[in-house]
Amino acid sequence: MARPTNALNLIRNTKGTLNPNYTMKIVDAYDIKDNSNDCYDMIYNAFVFGYAQGVKAQKKGCAYNK
Repeated sequence: MARPTNALNLIRNTKGTLNPNYTMKIVDAYDIKDNSNDCYDMIYNAFVFGYAQGVKAQKKGCAYNK
């Protein structure tokens, strides 16, 4: 079984390595905020957005900067 990763460490280690074509832009953040029912819905919606962006990047083979 995989060892659990601290979420904040994962975030810190990943920042700056993502392909900018697949990151969240400020307009996306505002859309998510404005269309979420509460802070938990906003967090979930942001996760789904990020997951979908990651899937697109993985399919194209360019999720990370090289």
